[in-house]
This record gives sequence, C-alpha cells and structure tokens, in this order.
Amino acid sequence: MVTVAEQGSFSSAARLLGVSNSAVNKTIQSLEEDLELSLFVRQHGKRPTLTDAGKAMYFQGLDILPKLIRMEQHALTLSQGIESSLNIVVHPYTLYPQYSQLFRQLTERFPDVELNFIDGESLSSYEDDFNILIGPTKHHLPRGIEFATIDELEWRMVCAATHPLAAKSGWLELEDLEQHPQLLLTEGFNTSAEYREAMRYSPQLINVDRFYQFRELLLEGVGFALYPAQLAKPLCQAGALVDLAFDFGPIGNRWPIEMLWRKQLGKAGEWLVEQLLSMPAARSSELT
Repeated sequence: MVTVAEQGSFSSAARLLGVSNSAVNKTIQSLEEDLELSLFVRQHGKRPTLTDAGKAMYFQGLDILPKLIRMEQHALTLSQGIESSLNIVVHPYTLYPQYSQLFRQLTERFPDVELNFIDGESLSSYEDDFNILIGPTKHHLPRGIEFATIDELEWRMVCAATHPLAAKSGWLELEDLEQHPQLLLTEGFNTSAEYREAMRYSPQLINVDRFYQFRELLLEGVGFALYPAQLAKPLCQAGALVDLAFDFGPIGNRWPIEMLWRKQLGKAGEWLVEQLLSMPAARSSELT
C-alpha cells in the first residue's frame, strides 16, 4: 500500500518490489477486504489515488513499516546464527583505540546486533551477564570460560602540564611523588586492594569512583596518576599531560591484558574474538 501510494501506480510498485502486477493488485484487494475499507480510487487510465481512509492508513503504515522490516531483519539474523545482542565488558584502562576500531567494524559487519558495553569495574563477579570481557588480568579466573592474553598495559607516570611535578627536570625520585596527592580508582572488580597497593606511590590519595572523573581531575592538575600509555599518548602529544621521567625499577610497569569469552557465542561474537586473537600479542588458552 505504501509503495503504490509513493510510486503512483501498481505497475511501478510491482517493479520496485520485484513482484508481478497481479500480486500487488491481489495484496491490496486482500488488505481492503481485511480492513473493510477502500484504500485507493481506481479509474481506468488514471493513476490510483488514496481515499481519505487510505490516507489515514498510509500514515499509520509509515509508522508500522520500519518495525515490520526490522522484525524481518531480526528473524533473518537469528536464522543465520547471529546473536541478537552482545554484552561486552571493557575496563576503562584498556579501552584502546584498536579495540574501539574493532567495535566500529563489528557494527558495520553486523548492524542488527545490539551492542551493550559495560564498565569493567562495575561487575560484581564472573557470573554477571556478559559475553566478552577485555581488561587487566585478575590472575584468579573462573572455570569454564576461555581466555587469552591479547596485549599488555604499560603504565606511565603522568600529570597535567600545570602540575608542579611537570616543572621537575631529570628523573623523579619516590620522594618527589610523596609530596603530592595521587589519583587512584577506588576498589572495584579489577582494582583490588592488592592492585591499589601496587599502584600507590604517595601517602596522599584522592580516591575516584569513575574513570571519567579520574581523567578530568588528572587533566585539571588535581593530582598525578598512573595512566595507560596507549591512552596517555594523544594527551601528551596535545600538551594536556606530561609523561614524567620515573624509573619503576624491578617491579616493572607492564600488566597483561586478557580477553575472556563464553563458549556459546553467535557469529558476531565469534568474529570479534577471532579479530582480537589475531593481534600479535594474543596467546590463546582455556580455563578448565
């Protein structure tokens, strides 16, 4: 009905829809019988026009049609083994540009899959509803979930360009850091008490609950912080942050980044896992 009204003829609608003229005629006739309404004024040699009732149905059709098309696409997606949605957990420390690019490719390749992104610190346990998780290693992992080390988190000691530490020349000592407050995420799913202690370089802590707050306070010069190198690089290049010269010593400044995924994935989830595993650092394993 919508296509006939917009094309101005039954034959034009038939060509656009890839069906016969008679199929269009029969469909319109059946619709009129079901609705008990006359939708089109038909006069030999003239273009069909909508009746008043047809105009009312046409505008309702414009509202309904996208939903019907969406239902058909969703049904096709499910029949092809593509999941309707994916719950992806990403820790803010590891939301690297290369992962964001993969997520964009995922939406382009599987446009009908609903993506739900979850902050890695908001999880309560591995029993939470997620399909794929990307974040710093926790070392203690559950059974029945596959995992791989896909990259590493390199820590950099940074501060805002306006922070007093930015004016220091040469290598910083621990005593230099102890004179200033340090920003640190509060304890969460990944940021355990042990992790917080390992990341602590000052007796003066400013505990921050959300990463966006952490980032804004850091940029404002409220305190110095450990920050992932991949996320710090563009901010340092723009002059917003200063990469401080600090020797982490034998404890090192690199942590593994792991991906965990459940075995019951559809084609979209499987594609994403394959792409992440194809990165050079990926080493696949399974928790048994």
